[in-house]
Order: sequence, then C-alpha cells, then structure tokens
Amino acid sequence: MTAIDSSRQRSARNGGSERAEHLAGLIMALARREGMKAGDRLIEQRLADALDLSRAPIRLGLKALEAAGLARGEPHRGFVLAKNPTSGAAQPALAAIRRSEQVYANIAGDVLASRLPFDVTEAELMRRYDLSRAELQRLLDRIAAEGWIARLPGYGWRFAETVSSPKAQAKAMAFRAVIEPAAIAQPDFMLSQEVIARLRERQQRLLEGELEKMTIGEIYHSGCEFHEQIIRGAGNPFFIEALRRVNAIRRLFAYRSFTDRDCMRRHIREHLRLLEILEAQQYAEAAELLAKHLQRPLVQGVS
Repeated sequence: MTAIDSSRQRSARNGGSERAEHLAGLIMALARREGMKAGDRLIEQRLADALDLSRAPIRLGLKALEAAGLARGEPHRGFVLAKNPTSGAAQPALAAIRRSEQVYANIAGDVLASRLPFDVTEAELMRRYDLSRAELQRLLDRIAAEGWIARLPGYGWRFAETVSSPKAQAKAMAFRAVIEPAAIAQPDFMLSQEVIARLRERQQRLLEGELEKMTIGEIYHSGCEFHEQIIRGAGNPFFIEALRRVNAIRRLFAYRSFTDRDCMRRHIREHLRLLEILEAQQYAEAAELLAKHLQRPLVQGVS
C-alpha cells in the first residue's frame, strides 16, 4: 500500500467518524425537541422520517450514540436513550450541531445579501467559514439537496440565482397558502387525537421556554414538522411531497431572521388555536384560519 493510499483510507475513516458524530447530534437534537427522556425508544423509521433520511444513516448515528454512552441497545426494543438529551453528556453532540447550524445560517445570510459570488470553490468556502473539508462537504451536500447550490466541474459550486429573490419567497408562501388549507378541506381529512395531543404538547413546550434554547435550525424544523403533520391528515402523499419541496427552498429565507421571538410566539399561539379547531373537527373553519395564518406578514419562515 502506498503512502497516498494509506492517507486516503485514514481520510475516509475520519470522514466516516465525523459523519457518524454529526448524525448522532441530529438525533439528540430531535430527541431534545420532542422532550424525550432516558429510557425512551429511538425508533429508526420514525427518526428517518423526522430527519428526512434513510434508515442506514440513522443506524450509523445510533451506533455512534451507543459508543458515546448516550444510547443503548435492548433486546426486542432496539435502541433507547441512555441519558436525557438535556444532560451534560449530550452537550458536545448538540454543540457540534449548533456550530453547523450557525455556519449554515452565515452562508445563507451571505448569499441573500449578495456577499458571495454565484460561483465559488471549496477552498474559498473552507477559508471564509473556517471549516474542515469534511464539515464543508456535509454542508454542501445539505445545501445541494435543498436546491440552492449545484456542483460545477472540479471543486467548484454555483449558487442558484433565484433563491435570493424576494419574489421566490413570496411565491413559496402563496403556494403554501393554497395547498395547506386545501389539504384540510379534503373530504376524508382526519387528524387523530394522538397526533393532536403530541403537537399541542410540543407547541406548549415552546411557549414555556423551550423556544429560547433552540437553534435557528431547530425552530425552523419544528415549524415544518407541525405543518407537515397537519397536512398529512389528508392521507394524500402528494400534499406532503409538495410541502417538503417548497420548505426546502423556503429554509434559506428562514435562516436570515428569527430575531423577533414575540412574533414567533404569536404564530405558536395560532398553531395551538388551529389544533383546538381541528380537535373539534371544524375543518372548514380550520382551513380558513390556516389560510389567514399563512397570508399574514410574518418573520420569514416561522409559520
């Protein structure tokens, strides 16, 4: 084996280790958002759905959590949390996620403010944001999946010109204001009491102080998850797919703000009011309220 081959193997192992740690952090951040405690099950498929990943990377993250003593495997139960997500032992994994989210937010802000050229190299991005190649690659893979950057030949990347346009954000919100109320208006729409109770509990936690502890990414994900759970009640996968696609583009705008926490709380209270109406199965009223909720001026992306 040559020295170059050996170096490549070490690089691959290190990259795999960093990816596993990153995935572990994502799982712990989700567990914290959902108020999970030590002993709660970490169900692979549910985690995969919530994080929009396949089960293979979820399994990788769970094994990393097990190695760190944050999760354990139990017979007939799979993996369970070994420590609370808010414990001191969980903080390094969550800190890594917060750093990644901050860099993501910085890139988004620079793109929206035209501080970055449309064409950039990996070396330029690594230098500008003080990232390792593995850290940058994870971010670029994520941004590419969201549709606002594409790879060029070699080590170059090109940002999409349309994502920094205010018109794109306005069109995204207009699209949501059509499809989300339409989902509730479907004749067979139904949201179970279990789902309503779970969503209500999460929204209440946000109002009671959790909002102040969350990263921008966690806040955004929480809002997306709420609306996706609502639209899922239509039983039509095309509604979910359409909302997820528009949310991927909308995310870029969302990361620019989130400074007005009072505005966020107002939207959370509207979420709780919507749940009350859905629980009473007053679907026409719920669709009308949701349409107004999406059409109001708001902090970018909070809804």
